Amino acid sequence: MKNTVDLFSGCGGLSLGFEQAGFNVLAAFDNWKPAVDIYRNNFDHPIFETDLSSQEAINEIQNFNPEMIIGGPPCQDFSSAGKRDETLGRADLTLSYANIIATIKPKWFLMENVARIEKSRILKEAIEIFKKNGYGLTKQVLDASFYKLDFGHFGN
Repeated sequence: MKNTVDLFSGCGGLSLGFEQAGFNVLAAFDNWKPAVDIYRNNFDHPIFETDLSSQEAINEIQNFNPEMIIGGPPCQDFSSAGKRDETLGRADLTLSYANIIATIKPKWFLMENVARIEKSRILKEAIEIFKKNGYGLTKQVLDASFYKLDFGHFGN
């Protein structure tokens, strides 16, 4: 079991999937209180409500000494739905994610986002940060319409 930390965890979709796949999710971090409250009600490990662009957050994450970091930085500025504006600050959280990876240097990381991020300058900058820090990268665009949901595990 790889010790894992979930960043930009939201309500916990990645955490749930990784736990079901046998990973040991030690903690989660997000800065949106409604999501943090839901997460806290559904998982036994801690979630921290914190600004992931801060040095304090990096220090908190480092305390867990994760082998793997997973996360989905905010996608609204890259989404095909709604307004896209990379200058409002949310898009920069993708760079915060890359800088956390570069600072903590886990053996593995996974970054989830929407397909349109590939058209952004932000992703290009993040990729450069990852490569400069010695990471080999693989990307995969998935179409969620091909996946069957199984809600049988809920409510047990």
